[in-house]
Amino acid sequence: MAEQAQRRAPLGQPQETPKNDSQQLEELRHLIVAPEQEGIAEISHRLDNLERRAEDVSSVVVEAIQMRRDHDGGGALAAALGPTIEDTLRDSVRKHPHVIADALFPVMGPAIRKSITETLRSMLESFNEALEHSLSWRGIKWRLEAVRTGKSFAEIVVMHSLLYQVEEVFLIHRKTGLVLNHLTEPSLPERDADMLAGMLSAIQQLSHDRFNTAEGDAIQKWEMPELDGWLEVGPHAVIAVVIRGHAPVDYRLRMKKALEEIHERFGAALESFAGDAGPFRAAESVLAPLLEKQMMDEQVRVKKKPYALMTAAGVGLTALIVWVAYISLRVHQWSQFEDALRQQSGIVVTSVTKEGGRYQVRGFRDPLAPDPKTLLTKLGLTQENADFQLVPFYSMDDEIVLRRIKVLLKPPAGVTLSMKDGVLSAEGAASPQWIARLRDRAQWIAGVRELDDAKLQDANVLALKDAKSSVESIVFLFPVGSSTLVSGQDQKFAQAEKSIREIVAQAIALNENAQIEVVGHTDKTGIETTNLPLSKQRADQVTLALIRGGVKPSSFRPRGVGTLQPVRTDDSDEGRQLNRSVTFQVDISPAAP
Repeated sequence: MAEQAQRRAPLGQPQETPKNDSQQLEELRHLIVAPEQEGIAEISHRLDNLERRAEDVSSVVVEAIQMRRDHDGGGALAAALGPTIEDTLRDSVRKHPHVIADALFPVMGPAIRKSITETLRSMLESFNEALEHSLSWRGIKWRLEAVRTGKSFAEIVVMHSLLYQVEEVFLIHRKTGLVLNHLTEPSLPERDADMLAGMLSAIQQLSHDRFNTAEGDAIQKWEMPELDGWLEVGPHAVIAVVIRGHAPVDYRLRMKKALEEIHERFGAALESFAGDAGPFRAAESVLAPLLEKQMMDEQVRVKKKPYALMTAAGVGLTALIVWVAYISLRVHQWSQFEDALRQQSGIVVTSVTKEGGRYQVRGFRDPLAPDPKTLLTKLGLTQENADFQLVPFYSMDDEIVLRRIKVLLKPPAGVTLSMKDGVLSAEGAASPQWIARLRDRAQWIAGVRELDDAKLQDANVLALKDAKSSVESIVFLFPVGSSTLVSGQDQKFAQAEKSIREIVAQAIALNENAQIEVVGHTDKTGIETTNLPLSKQRADQVTLALIRGGVKPSSFRPRGVGTLQPVRTDDSDEGRQLNRSVTFQVDISPAAP
């Protein structure tokens, strides 16, 4: 045994220590069981880790859904997913309605337009038929029948006046153009259904390719000399009928209902159609009611009365004229308003559009510009007719600048302001303080380029001039040869005292010196050597009286001029009377520094 062990361990290499049986058994167990344990641990980890489990499911969810649809035609899957999808859609619409609106926008417009077109066309056809019979004796009977049966007058007219027969009904697969079912009036010979279906498919394809029509805008009617063809197009199938005569407008509604029922009952078969029309034989029960035949009784045929047609035409023309006149009036009123608004100072109109039956006025408006809604009311328009989106701005129009100046400077009542081409003109009288404020602030007001105050006067100066004129207009009278005042002149003294005080006060405010010359006069009676002293005595007499009234003595300068400065000529008694007087002369000069 020692020699065998020595051969197993070559020279120069360390020999391994022999292992006991338990260690060897553990190693053997590990080699046999370890891979399975690691796999189980990995599986357990995947099951416990939600993120790993979701990742595994996401990699096969599409294939699983497809396999389920292929297995049961989508019925069970649709039933299982339906409530969840409905709840999700409802919650999405409630929280984010604009997302659904944006997604449906490409199909909502064509669907709405198609619905409106069908409604208007049906209404017009019924109205035309009703108008032809409403003013005749037969029309009166039909109206009574409408009241008795509870139906509308239009329905009674259609029932009595239309004759039509639906000869054939086709159910065509929209994508392939193959006939799924075909019904023919029993009294008529069979026609080649596939040929007609192929023709309709070719016409639709030509419409799409040649005229670039939208996918949902299919041809709905075609006409021949004796036959009409009506089509109703659905997502997967088309119902086509061949009509001899004129079918009522509500027949198309029955076609729509039949097509909707076919899509509801055979939706899965239509989607998975591969050429086998067998499943659609059961659709005959839905298509058969469309094979209608309605005959008009010969006794119901009435000759149209020309006067009824003329009366109806007159009523329609009158209504049209009234409507056109009303629309023209509203358009004229709005045109007047728009022109007037564009001429308003402080308002700039950039665009006027009509959206949703309301005028949208966009532009700019100065805060001091007039309210456009007031102008709207004056022209007979209501405020509900227009929306104003006017951005505030500062206008440079002269009228608006003038309003801004008046708001900022508040001119006194005696001042008149005007604006022209950026030049501010001021006229009248104001206090020195306001004049100074005007000259200081006018240049900083937006829109004022220049100030013209040449006609603006100091109110104090004007008051001084008025007081001066008042004093110089006073004349005190004396008897012949006397220096005693004629009685009854007390009111003149009161006026003279008041005006002289005002002159003195205004002069002081203007830094001026006021001197009141009291000038005595005589007439030419007597000699000059006696007249000159008499005139001086008269001046002194008036001066003393005014001083006793409270006027400062320094304000007066009495002097006599005799006959040298007559007030009037001595040619009359009145002139000689006025020359026996005392007058005043006011001298204003700058005050001494």
